Amino acid sequence: MMQPVVVENETELRALIRARISELGTTYSEVERYAGLTDSAVAKLMAPSRIRGFGNRSLPLLLQALALGIARVEFIEDRTRAAKVRGRLAPRRRKASPRPPVHECIAEDFRQGNLFGSNTEDCAWRKHRKG
Repeated sequence: MMQPVVVENETELRALIRARISELGTTYSEVERYAGLTDSAVAKLMAPSRIRGFGNRSLPLLLQALALGIARVEFIEDRTRAAKVRGRLAPRRRKASPRPPVHECIAEDFRQGNLFGSNTEDCAWRKHRKG
């Protein structure tokens, strides 16, 4: 049984996927076939020279085929880029309207196939804004 792993960059994600394929005792072609990916897709994703990058289609299919899930996503500020962005973005001219407290909005668990989709359409604050 695999223990939870923290992945901090794409290189570590590739290493994790390579290790998982090895742990399962299978091949890239078998994973491609099972995931419904094109021939050589996994080899291109795993290549050290980065022939292809993970996309919104390939990553979920690959993770599902390897019985892996994403348990937590943590966002951090890139201070170098933030300094550049702050200098280029115009400041807000009016005050932001207050929103109801977050506790009024309860979302269902996310579905693996829709990592970035919203399942909070019926949240109280959305109803409040429309009405």
